[in-house]
Amino acid sequence: MIRFALDSSILIYAELEPETEKGRRAAAVILLAAQNGVIPVQVFGEFLRFVQRRAPAAFTSACAQVDVCSSLFVTPATSDEILFLAMKIAKAHGLQLWDAVICAAAERAGARVLVTEDLQDGREVGGLRILNPFKPASDAVFAELVLR
Repeated sequence: MIRFALDSSILIYAELEPETEKGRRAAAVILLAAQNGVIPVQVFGEFLRFVQRRAPAAFTSACAQVDVCSSLFVTPATSDEILFLAMKIAKAHGLQLWDAVICAAAERAGARVLVTEDLQDGREVGGLRILNPFKPASDAVFAELVLR
């Protein structure tokens, strides 16, 4: 099975909008990726900061979610090696630095797909394919990738 990495938008929808279509889809993606997935530590930081700012009452629950996810997923840290790789990725692909950090950490941890709505769906960044799980065509792509 291909290794998936998750971006903060997936965690945010699952935590803050569990009753919406995006929230249900995000939760399903988390369950699918938990078998062999990656969540860079940078993603946890972005997720917690977003919740702390936008939904402070949910912060304790979000912290508990990070505790659970950190035991189920590979969680690469933002090391100096990751930062230097991210600088190269940012320059080569025109990404914001923190998006490049997530890409670098995910790629180094063996991910081949980054699941996010924040980057261009279908784009290749280094060794990662970007996949937006909220686009209608993504179901077929997920099915294809999971069977590999």
